[in-house]
Amino acid sequence: MARDFAKPSGRACGLLTLLSVMAHDFRDCFLERGDFRMARTATDVMEARELFLTGELEDVEHLTLRGVRPEIAESWRRSVLHGLTPTQALPRYITGADADGRLARAAETVITKAETALEEVDAALTLTDNSGRLLKRWVKSSRFERRLDLRQVIVGTSIAEDSVGTCSSGIAAEIGRPVMVVGHEHYSQGALTMTTAGAPIRHPATRKLLGTINFTCDVHDTHSLMLPWVQGLASEIEEALLDVGTVHEQVLLKAYLRSGADARHPVICLDDQTLIANAVASRMLGATDQAVLWEMAAQRISHVEPTVSPQTLRLENTQMVRVDVEIVSHQSRPIGALLRLTPSRTHRTDRSASPAHQALGDLRGRSAVWLEWIAQVQESASTGAPLLLWGEPGTGKTAVAKAVADGTSHVVELDAALPDTTWTDRLSSALHSPEVAWVILRRLDLLDTSDAMATIRLVTGSTARVIATIASDELPERVSEPRTSFGAWPGPTLVAPPLRNRVEDLPDLLTALSVEVSGHSPRWSGEVVQMLGRQTWPANLHSLRSTVRAVLERNKGPEVGIHHLPSYISAHGTRRQLTGLENIEAHALMAALRSANGNKRDAADRLGIARSTLYRKMRALGLDLSSANF
Repeated sequence: MARDFAKPSGRACGLLTLLSVMAHDFRDCFLERGDFRMARTATDVMEARELFLTGELEDVEHLTLRGVRPEIAESWRRSVLHGLTPTQALPRYITGADADGRLARAAETVITKAETALEEVDAALTLTDNSGRLLKRWVKSSRFERRLDLRQVIVGTSIAEDSVGTCSSGIAAEIGRPVMVVGHEHYSQGALTMTTAGAPIRHPATRKLLGTINFTCDVHDTHSLMLPWVQGLASEIEEALLDVGTVHEQVLLKAYLRSGADARHPVICLDDQTLIANAVASRMLGATDQAVLWEMAAQRISHVEPTVSPQTLRLENTQMVRVDVEIVSHQSRPIGALLRLTPSRTHRTDRSASPAHQALGDLRGRSAVWLEWIAQVQESASTGAPLLLWGEPGTGKTAVAKAVADGTSHVVELDAALPDTTWTDRLSSALHSPEVAWVILRRLDLLDTSDAMATIRLVTGSTARVIATIASDELPERVSEPRTSFGAWPGPTLVAPPLRNRVEDLPDLLTALSVEVSGHSPRWSGEVVQMLGRQTWPANLHSLRSTVRAVLERNKGPEVGIHHLPSYISAHGTRRQLTGLENIEAHALMAALRSANGNKRDAADRLGIARSTLYRKMRALGLDLSSANF
């Protein structure tokens, strides 16, 4: 029987006392303490485990009657649902772990004071984030270190329940309480000779799960003091997080105060969880404006968008502002961003007075890159020279061409995609007809070399007003035949901006496309706009239109949320690049959430996991923007 001792006064001292008496025989039974109910024999647990694995004993209630604690039985069941087998339940490498993040730094300050207790024993402490990724490992015994290495329990791997099965870190994250897992209570075959005791670590203010701290030793060294000691470490780490958090918030606040924010200078300072803004900045931004700005900041912080030049943004209220993004760093590490918003001299841009909106009023877009391109098109078209619009499929080239020619008496449109041996004859007839005001030539990239050269000759020798389009993913100077023929185009060539560079236009485009495909315009939430802004949109507006149609065919309500998006959109809109397995997992999570109409409890039931697991996985995969700025 394991011996029980009074809780020591000091935690580090308590562990030394604990470790000095841990050499006892665990072959018969172990003592439960705290959340544990009664002493159970290891033999009963071992036999129940074998019956469970062979399928002879599956019901949780029956397992508990055989001596298995309910939380262990539930974890065994979840391990099977994760598709794990005892011999294959091993840590796996996973991307995105922040070994130098706030949680790891807070834990380091606590464990540094206590790790001397590990010098005389074969044991280790491990720190995981809320997705089970191992951030830190403290072990003094080279023998035990090799043992962990052989099990791949190393920094950068996942020791979550869906990787290794039943263990303290997985259950603690799942049920939100401290837990000790002894010997054959583990699901993985390689962990049967170990004991793990783990406790959840929560944010001191929000109480959200941040990760777990775990103590691992040989099963023969098991002692009931392990659990309260680890629980104490978790409490100390939570206290340390207050100090670490305060440092970050102070850095953000100092950056904000240095910015000169006042009633005339709108300023926003933020990281993923904290936002500081003056009143003028708060009042001028709508919900979708915030989504665009937060994503702009996120790209700068993550170096996805390294440019430091100011960007121009048209707000929901039509006001034009210049956005300067400055990285806020602490100890040479980027922790947030400072956004300075400089309104244009005119309070609001008058749409009716804008030439771009006079001629092209039905085209949606307020981003600087789009408006600049429209202005270039109009200016070039006004000269009378033949105009070539070049860009990726679905960037709006044909729509712009038709908008430029709109209002004229007679427009002829020729499409190279339609099989016709009389292309040059029809083109010549249109170019020389006195009744034709504009000739629009679509998809010239589909012409063969002969017709392409003939088109160049006919357009060059004509006085007709011509506007043509070419669909290409490459820039004009880099394309192969026959499109190189159009290097001799007798007029300006303008490259249309792809949708991925027009994040600010998404709110307007979503409204227009919603009306187009369904006849009504629901409100697209800021989180959805932010998620859509992270897509690559290979077919640009064609891709966006398909997404809008897919969403509105299923959702007839007044608002579109994250759970209404197709799973492939959510999976590709995460904050970081997902691995192959993570992509599959993200698809499954979002498909279940969509089928459950956003009800997380129902979605978790469909997946056979706890609701807390669903929340944890969504946060870990970057699928949940409801509680973060980016």
